[in-house]
Amino acid sequence: MRWLIVKFINLLIVLVAVTYIVASITSGPLAQIQIDKERELLQQQLKNLQGLTPEEKREWLNERLQAYIKSNGLDKPWYVLAFRFTKDLLTFKDLNATLMTTQYFHQGSRKVLYIIAERMPFSILLFTTSSVLTILFALPLALYAARRPGGVIDNTVMGWSVFSVSMPWWWLAMVFIYLFAYKWHIFAGPAAQTNWKDPIQVLNRMALPVMTVTLLSIGDSAFRMRNIFLDIFNEDFVTVARAKGVPERDVLRKHVLRASAPPIVTMVLFSIILSVVNGAIITELIFNWFGMGRLYWDAIEYNDVPVLVELTYITTLLYLLTRFLLDILYTYLDPRIKRA
Repeated sequence: MRWLIVKFINLLIVLVAVTYIVASITSGPLAQIQIDKERELLQQQLKNLQGLTPEEKREWLNERLQAYIKSNGLDKPWYVLAFRFTKDLLTFKDLNATLMTTQYFHQGSRKVLYIIAERMPFSILLFTTSSVLTILFALPLALYAARRPGGVIDNTVMGWSVFSVSMPWWWLAMVFIYLFAYKWHIFAGPAAQTNWKDPIQVLNRMALPVMTVTLLSIGDSAFRMRNIFLDIFNEDFVTVARAKGVPERDVLRKHVLRASAPPIVTMVLFSIILSVVNGAIITELIFNWFGMGRLYWDAIEYNDVPVLVELTYITTLLYLLTRFLLDILYTYLDPRIKRA
């Protein structure tokens, strides 16, 4: 239990440190965005005031704006503002986005958490489905290739891996879009009108990107798993188990798969988490997918600092939580790992 507490404390320290660095870099733009938003609200109130000269209106606006800046501490140095924004991020105090788009389900809402919450499920659906399908195909291929190195399956896996890594996948994705969406009309293309609240339309729109990502991921994933299995097959405990006459099925299930579980689980979890949070920007742009990657791109294009800051914080948080979860899983997946 002690190691678990130490890991958790380290996680918090890293999270706070990274968040403070991000807040330090963006404290100026974040403060200015709040000031600009307050100025807009005051200007709307100023329209309802009658009988004031232009000079009196300017004085009224400046007095209230300066009072707002002082009361909220927005005139403090950057390192003081960084502490404030760090606290806001750690406590999920909502920021207001500057990006405005008609695609939000919360029409007209500028709450960053609302915007992220509506996009994240689509990235989870797309990339988790692709990762699960990749593992279902890659795992048996890798295991078969590792048991028969140099065979047909092994050479196929290695060739597939080289093809997947060397081929510009975005080009292949566009070829698939042309063939399956526009020539053969099998799947919905990126330009298809989609009601993102309709599960049937979403699944239809998801079929082509899932197929593309899965086909291009199987080769590399199978090759990496094959190398893990190959190393374990050469371990002494596997040789001893076979020498004792343990059935090959038990050798695979109780020794090889269990010993290889930690690196494979690590590879799978990180690929899912990072894809879900970052949204694989190029993937979602090519397929015009309504997810986190597209949100990242829109935020960068429109210089929407609050959205970028919130996404960075959530990425860091989920990454550290995944590391923490993996540390716990290792003690159950691999009996060779012992904790004090």
